Amino acid sequence: MSPKYNIRYATESDVPGLNTVNVLSFQSRRSRTAIFPNASLPVLKEYKSLNCMKSLANPDLHVIAIEDQDPGSSTEDPKHAIESDSLKIGVVAYARWLIPEILGNGPHIVHLSPHGHDLAAAAETPLQHAPQPMNEDLYNASRALYGQARKKYMDERDIVLDFLATLPSHRGKGLGSALLEWGIEKADALQTRIYLEATPEGMALYTRYGWKPIEDYKLDLELYGVTSEEVFTVMVREPKSVA
Repeated sequence: MSPKYNIRYATESDVPGLNTVNVLSFQSRRSRTAIFPNASLPVLKEYKSLNCMKSLANPDLHVIAIEDQDPGSSTEDPKHAIESDSLKIGVVAYARWLIPEILGNGPHIVHLSPHGHDLAAAAETPLQHAPQPMNEDLYNASRALYGQARKKYMDERDIVLDFLATLPSHRGKGLGSALLEWGIEKADALQTRIYLEATPEGMALYTRYGWKPIEDYKLDLELYGVTSEEVFTVMVREPKSVA
């Protein structure tokens, strides 16, 4: 990873950039566009602010961001011009790591403004704040499938890679690897597994870092009016001994 990139804990001021990374990184996922078929990118990003603030407010959830400390030096492809609001803030990639309290790692406290706390509270009732129209059946089916996988394979001592994404214009620069190495170092020090759900696009990177596939899960989008299916794979990485 180039020295111009800085990896650090995210703060409330990073939320607009985090949302941009989230929305732009998964535009190709059919379920996302099918759940909110008419929502513009600004509306989706505003909605994502709820869960983003909820994540920051969770002391067991470590939101790790990578910022471009010299965004003006990047050669920006016109097709990525919509990323400009993230680049002004500097956030180009991030990950959410769930580290259970039982491991004794200690919480990470992010101090939120009153508005931030309001958004985090609103995230407890996401459907009330969701863009309309919304394919609620598909939304619920997707959440249920991920919940089913976690109930079957997650252990209470597992560290969980809950989310990882990089802006399309910054892929291939080692940012995803840097975010993985942050969590791997924690897991090896604590001698615990890391659980994740991988998209097909991410499996090669996770395999390179020692994750093993456990089971594929498929969501038949045709049941919800979309001609496609979506697949994710449960993967687990066992800890390596620390000398």
